[in-house]
Amino acid sequence: MIEIFKTNIREAEQVLKALTNIFPDADITSDPGNGGQLIRVEAPVIHSDKIISTIKELGFECAIQEDETGAFWESSFIEKQTMWGFEPAESTILAKDFFIEEGIKDVLIPGIGYGRNAKLFVDNGIKVTGIEISKTAIDLAKSHYGDEMKIYHGSVTAMPFDHHLYDGIFSYGLIYLLDTEERKKFIRDCYAQLQPNGYLFFSVISKQSPNYGMGKQIGKDRFEATKGAQIFFYDEESVKAEFGKYGLVDFFEIDEPNKVMPDKPAFRFIIIKCKKEG
Repeated sequence: MIEIFKTNIREAEQVLKALTNIFPDADITSDPGNGGQLIRVEAPVIHSDKIISTIKELGFECAIQEDETGAFWESSFIEKQTMWGFEPAESTILAKDFFIEEGIKDVLIPGIGYGRNAKLFVDNGIKVTGIEISKTAIDLAKSHYGDEMKIYHGSVTAMPFDHHLYDGIFSYGLIYLLDTEERKKFIRDCYAQLQPNGYLFFSVISKQSPNYGMGKQIGKDRFEATKGAQIFFYDEESVKAEFGKYGLVDFFEIDEPNKVMPDKPAFRFIIIKCKKEG
C-alpha cells in the first residue's frame, strides 16, 4: 500500500533518514508539494501515526494528505457509472495509430477509468496496464472487459506503482486536473517509466476550448467549474514549459467531439508527444 503525507519540510534528507531507520523495509521518498515536501511511503503495512509523530518530533508539521480528488471521482462513478459511453476518444484513435506505427506493444494508462479508451489498444494487440483512483471504475472495467488489463488502485500522484519500463504511456485528460507541482511530478514520473526510445502521448485541454474561463478562476489558466474538478488549460507556452525538458517532439491541436452529447460543441485539445532517447 501507499500513503502520502503533507509536511512543511523544505529539505527532506533528515526526515527521510529518520524514517528509513525506523521502517527499513519501507520505500520512502519525497517530492515537492504546495508549502513543503510530500513524503511518500510504500510498504505492506504503513504505521501512519508513528510516521506523523516522528516527523513532528523533528519539529515539522505533518498530516495524511486528504484525497478529495479520489472522493470526487468515486462518487461520480458510483452515480454515473459508464458516464462517457464506450466509444474511444478521438485522441485515443490517434494514439493507437501512432503506437502501431512506432511498434509500441506495452502501454501504461494513468487515469484509465473504466477502460473505454484502453479497449482500443487491447483490441489492436497492445498490452495495457492502468492506474485508477476510483475502485468503482476499476470494478466497472473488470465487469465489461474481464482481466484483459491489470489496473493499480490509487492516485497518479502516488506513482510509481511498479518499476516496469513501458514502451509508451498514454494520458487522456487527467493531467489538467492536477495542480502545478502535481503536474510536474506526474510528467517526471511518467518519463521515468519509459523504455529508451519510448513515447509519452498526452492529450490535454486547450485554452482555445469553448469551456475555457467557465467557473471560478483559481489560478492562471485554471478554473473550478464544479467542486472537485479544477481544470488547467494549456497553450503553446505552457506545453513547452512543462514538457520541454522531457523530449518534446511534437504538439498540435485537435477537436475532441463530445460523443455522449454530439449536439454539444467539440472541446479543443492539444496532443503532446515526447520521446525518451535511448
